[in-house]
Amino acid sequence: MERMRRNLNIIFLALILMLIVLAVRLFWIQVIGQEDLKQAACRQSLVSLDGVNTRGLICDRNGEPLVGDHKQYLYVIRKKNLDYQAAKLLKSLQAKQTGGSSREYYVYASRHYKKAAGEKLVQKYDAYILQASARYCEDQPAAGLIGYVNRRDSSGAAGLELMCDKELSQSTCRLYAAADVAGNLLPGRGLITEGVASKKGEASRHDVKTTLDKPLQEAVEDIIREYPQDCAVVILDQSTGGILTMAYTPSFDPSAVEQYVESDSDALLNKATQGEYAPGSVFKIVVAAAALEKGIPADQTFVCTGSAHVGNIDIGCKTGGTSGHGEIDMKEAFAQSCNSYFVQLGETTGAEDICRMAKRFGFGKKALGAYPQQCCGHVMTTRECSGAGVGNLSIGQGQMLVTPLQIARMTSIIATGGIDRGTHILLSERSGETRVVSVQTASQIREMMEKVTETGTASRLGLTEENGKAAAAVKTGTAQYGKREENKSYGWLTGFTPCQDPQYVITVFAGGKDTSAADAGPVYRKILAYLRSSGSY
Repeated sequence: MERMRRNLNIIFLALILMLIVLAVRLFWIQVIGQEDLKQAACRQSLVSLDGVNTRGLICDRNGEPLVGDHKQYLYVIRKKNLDYQAAKLLKSLQAKQTGGSSREYYVYASRHYKKAAGEKLVQKYDAYILQASARYCEDQPAAGLIGYVNRRDSSGAAGLELMCDKELSQSTCRLYAAADVAGNLLPGRGLITEGVASKKGEASRHDVKTTLDKPLQEAVEDIIREYPQDCAVVILDQSTGGILTMAYTPSFDPSAVEQYVESDSDALLNKATQGEYAPGSVFKIVVAAAALEKGIPADQTFVCTGSAHVGNIDIGCKTGGTSGHGEIDMKEAFAQSCNSYFVQLGETTGAEDICRMAKRFGFGKKALGAYPQQCCGHVMTTRECSGAGVGNLSIGQGQMLVTPLQIARMTSIIATGGIDRGTHILLSERSGETRVVSVQTASQIREMMEKVTETGTASRLGLTEENGKAAAAVKTGTAQYGKREENKSYGWLTGFTPCQDPQYVITVFAGGKDTSAADAGPVYRKILAYLRSSGSY
């Protein structure tokens, strides 16, 4: 009897203990863990809508969105309903599968909608069609500068998207379509937001305002799209150093980066900041500045016989022909881009002073602050300048390498009277001012650049007004690259407009296998025409 009573007490105590554990569990479910369980259950009945823009916007200087204001369509279709015909309809809409998925559904995204195909998907395959905003459009302006995001988590992967990821991601959230426990979408529930949101339940926006001018950016992209070979254009606001336009060809679609990664295309290379090229004769701006700052006067003369011997090589002067320019001073040699003169001027000035001046102009270092995709170029070393090296340096050849953005910065320093205001892309940023050369030196080079347009190597490029005066003060350049026997070259044209009160610095790089400054001329001319017709000056 006593033993039975003891067993009953043990069973009773065990029941009490189980009731206590159950009560604690129910308390956790009802009070402490309610929200976590609710969210877990909710997620099991949600269809992720990847590809919808939920990051902060990137805007131009006037607040016009450059990303995130583009329409797209999401097609949500049950997995068991996706047969050959349904796939064919989605293909006709140019719809691509996104990362969004659930146990029951596929999610496709497209920038296009056709009523007939859409109705068939809805009626025959029980598909759902939603309209939402896409991060990028088909002809995305400033794609190379803006960069792109990771499909997996919408974090910044390149360009401004990466540089400003912390700010842009503060509004990142995910969107879902609601479904019941059986996996069926629930009409009328709308879209569900998960992530950082405002008090009203809408995704908060942390936008980034750039210095870009959207209409000008789009106009330049239209212009260079017609150019048959690689091209890069940089336009700076002369008063601030802000980048108004940065464009290059070929460009790419940021919403389909994978196809470029897997191809041989160099579209993902930002030629304006990452392309490193020999500057050719546009580097004569630096050589002239170094000479003038050293006290060599602009009326200093040398004799051009058609070539100049330096070290163990002869450097020819194409513009002087076989007989050369004869006796010529710096102003005329600059206008005619006389190699013979500048080789002799470089020897007189000294490679050390030229390279020091190049560094003062910003060569050999990054030109755009914290922007991720950019290269430094290369300023020739003392060893590289020895022997015939000083001759190559003096005409922008040899191992000297620059980016188009660095050339634009150099041009801006001359246009602004010898002051370096740097370059920047965020409207909130402003670089300090540093004097690089004297006002007198900058003024003399500005006059030489006007002469290039009016009577020099750019006189046939259509950059003059009706009265023959220069519409833009420029310097031309043709740079050889590769093996000498291959005879490959590309062209440069850099300058500012208007000549007397500069507002814009424009640099055009014309790539290809056999190009020159003349190939950059039509692009430059069309940009000037746009600025004039749009009332920009």
